[in-house]
Amino acid sequence: MDGMDLDVQLDLDLDLEIGDGLRLRVLAKDDADLLVEATSGESARSLWDAYPVGPYSLIDGKKALAAWDPDEGGQFSVGVMDGNRLLGAVGLMPDGPGSVELAYWVRPEQRGRGIASRAVGATTHWGHTRLAVPRIWLEIRPDNEPSLRLARRLGYRLESRMPRHCRDHVHADPARDTWHDCLIWVHTATGRPPERGAPTARAQHGRPPAAGA
Repeated sequence: MDGMDLDVQLDLDLDLEIGDGLRLRVLAKDDADLLVEATSGESARSLWDAYPVGPYSLIDGKKALAAWDPDEGGQFSVGVMDGNRLLGAVGLMPDGPGSVELAYWVRPEQRGRGIASRAVGATTHWGHTRLAVPRIWLEIRPDNEPSLRLARRLGYRLESRMPRHCRDHVHADPARDTWHDCLIWVHTATGRPPERGAPTARAQHGRPPAAGA
């Protein structure tokens, strides 16, 4: 894998079973209607962007998936599917050679079922083995206990704490917003800590927190 590109062209037919009839597949631009239905009961932020908060319109869904287009070779998302219904998603965001940030979201009424744990575990393994990414990492708010438990359970290791790194998104203007600390948890293909000098978190992107372990 060179630079920021992930070669996912051969994996667009990804079809992984994670139990209870749920399957993982890469989301495409024409899946916007799935985002609209999946976020219909959301009152906070979802995976794809900090805004809008709450349910997506069809325009919101199309805009979000255009920014997560797997054909562009950058960030993309893997949907957790129950038949033709989207229950959650895992996002993969390259941040440097051999390093990918992973984030996840589960629709509110499906949280607490272990969906996030199964989806993140399967996607982490797929990222290491099929995409040959040696370093996959999570950015977690220190008080997000469900996500901390998920990280530990799946073999992620605490790498660092980044003071006031992530935005709370209570204000549209970053200069007027509030910020909180983030914990960086890392999973490596070898199980060993990443080599010194490996890429770490990108500067203050303020990505929405993961939800629904």
